[in-house]
Amino acid sequence: MSSLINKQLVFIILQFLKEKNMIESAHILERESGLFFDMKHFEDMVLAGKLDEAEKYLSGFTQVHENMLSTKTYFELRRQKFLEALDKHERVKALDILMKDIKAFSTYNEEVFKEASLLLPLENFRQHESLARYGDPKTERRNVMRGLKQCIQENPAFSGKLLFPITSTSCLQRLFMYARAAASSSAAANAEAKSMAFL
Repeated sequence: MSSLINKQLVFIILQFLKEKNMIESAHILERESGLFFDMKHFEDMVLAGKLDEAEKYLSGFTQVHENMLSTKTYFELRRQKFLEALDKHERVKALDILMKDIKAFSTYNEEVFKEASLLLPLENFRQHESLARYGDPKTERRNVMRGLKQCIQENPAFSGKLLFPITSTSCLQRLFMYARAAASSSAAANAEAKSMAFL
């Protein structure tokens, strides 16, 4: 019962934060509570190339090795980050991503790590036959996002977390007004009781 009440309170606070245009705070609460995954927010980060931020947000809802759909989601984000570093000729950054982020997936498929390693010395990674059709980063982020969206929607870790429950507007403010009114009437009743005690 109390966990249900806590969950409802979190949703009420999230709604209040969004109504008051405290969007960043709302997204932090979403991630920390793990109750509501804002797909639009996630998509905006991916499309803007804020892949580290997108992964951090994702981490509030699922972990890399939680299930195969989670693993695929993390892999696609990190792969895109790696390819964008290569596209900008940031080889040191690409190597860092390869060793810290992509190597974790070699337990699932060792060839992925080997293939990514082969891309580092190439002047243009599109010379590799598997990436010959790779477009510009913005186009590729849209393509990646389509796959990520499908993985997230099918992932049981996100079950019940993709739709925000319908609540009435300014619910938190109304609760405060009711509490204030109840406190005022309680204080008035206590004052009246005390005055009656003197009679």
